[in-house]
Amino acid sequence: MFAGRSRFILLVFGLTLVTLGLRFPVIAEQTAPPHRDPLFGGAVGTDPSDWVEGTQALDDGATRDFYNRAALLPWENLLGDWRDADGTSQGPVAYDSVNMVDDDTPEYIEWSIPALVQHWVDGTHRNQGLILRLVAGDSSYNFRSRDYPVVAERPELEIVTAGGTQTFSPQADTYVASSTFQNFGDAEELRISPTRNSLLRFDLAEIEPATPILEATLRVFVFAEFGSSEVGVYRSAQGHDEPPTSPIPGIAARYSLDQGIGSHPDVVLFADFETTTWGDQWTYGTGASTLSRLDSDPPLLFQQLDRHALRVQIPEGENTGMSVGFEFEDETGSEPEEIYFRYYLRVADDWQTLDGGKLPGLAGRYGVAGWGGRRSDGTNGWSARGTFRILPPAGNPLGDHLPIGNYVYHADMAGNFGDSHLWQNDYRGYLEKNRWYCVEQYLKMNTPGQNDGIIRAWVDGRLAWEKEDWRWRDIPTLKIEEVWMNVFHGGTTAVDRDVHLYLDNVVVATSYIGPAEMGALFADGFESGDTSAWSVSVP
Repeated sequence: MFAGRSRFILLVFGLTLVTLGLRFPVIAEQTAPPHRDPLFGGAVGTDPSDWVEGTQALDDGATRDFYNRAALLPWENLLGDWRDADGTSQGPVAYDSVNMVDDDTPEYIEWSIPALVQHWVDGTHRNQGLILRLVAGDSSYNFRSRDYPVVAERPELEIVTAGGTQTFSPQADTYVASSTFQNFGDAEELRISPTRNSLLRFDLAEIEPATPILEATLRVFVFAEFGSSEVGVYRSAQGHDEPPTSPIPGIAARYSLDQGIGSHPDVVLFADFETTTWGDQWTYGTGASTLSRLDSDPPLLFQQLDRHALRVQIPEGENTGMSVGFEFEDETGSEPEEIYFRYYLRVADDWQTLDGGKLPGLAGRYGVAGWGGRRSDGTNGWSARGTFRILPPAGNPLGDHLPIGNYVYHADMAGNFGDSHLWQNDYRGYLEKNRWYCVEQYLKMNTPGQNDGIIRAWVDGRLAWEKEDWRWRDIPTLKIEEVWMNVFHGGTTAVDRDVHLYLDNVVVATSYIGPAEMGALFADGFESGDTSAWSVSVP
């Protein structure tokens, strides 16, 4: 029999999503944010920081490594991130625990957690669900999940308030296991052992904020037990959120719609695709049939950034949409050691890929190494293109948001192909379709032989990712050879349909560029076009 009781409540209470801002991989104490970015829903289970239940067929939910595998969002700790009853990250003090006794009696086990539920209802902590795990011992237990066909044996959360008693069914539950990369979101059981933790989340939105919680009891039905150990409840606390920040203005803030920015002394290239001779500004690749200059494209829900844009198509059965280069030596007479590169990106309505791929970036390949499996060794070449990954499926908190980042060939790479780094600071590198984004990258070459190279990336003027220990070169002759406007699907897998994206207002400069002053085109403070509230700190 199981001594003790424990109530568990997992409420994922309505939170108003924060404008996105974190420095990955830092996990700070999560409190309920004062507002939510309109990009995301804000309802329980729709916050980008929520762990995902997923299905075994899609393998898209929480696993030992990821709280959202489809979006490639990692836990900071294997098998999940939690706060204990004292607020300590990965701490030992359970909100409540049960001393399980191996007597082979199928029954409900109870945990009492009114304090945890009260914090969720009050907004003291974001309702991200809870984790059931061993507090002490090394036994194993199997419980019924919400997918079990017998309703009377599914998990439940009973909450008592002055208004009466309410019983909630889980909105989501799953378990994670260190022995496999797999997701078990639709399994009929939950498992707890030294190598398995279980996750549950309850939608408590119907409880009015600040309602006093008199009691909260979590009940989970055990049907198999292997030994006697202590099982406790902990508050799930994962995610990549920082306090809201304002966009950082750069030289582009001085030019309405970027008009005239090409005359700024720090600007090396400004390409807005407004003339039929736009290709004259580039060194190679502009004649490809996959590139179209246009100002209207109704079937794909295109809207202008500023008159014309460049549409890039990856045709069905193909991989390459664009490979256009601006080679500094040919165009300016020298190669820089550091550079800022900004462009506007809009993913078309038809974007749906079978694999990840490449986006524009910077490179020093010199025709030798840094792409296509040609490994960098510090003497032969390098590259730091952008990258995209597969869209998470519908129903995912980040469903239909394109994950982007950097794909880097560098001297410390372990294999023959580049390393991917997604821009996960406050989920800024997750782009929805049919919306213009300002994407900027800064790259500084490393001191030859030292790991002090830098990549920084901003989305709509907010830092999305940075890494400051790159080693691309061991010799001084490797520099930034080119801006590489590359759009490529794969790998080797070709797309199974025509897919499109749009590019506009490319700027290359020796100082931070930032978003153009474009008023209502942007959310998160750009709606009014008023830049007076922008941060004054320039990267």
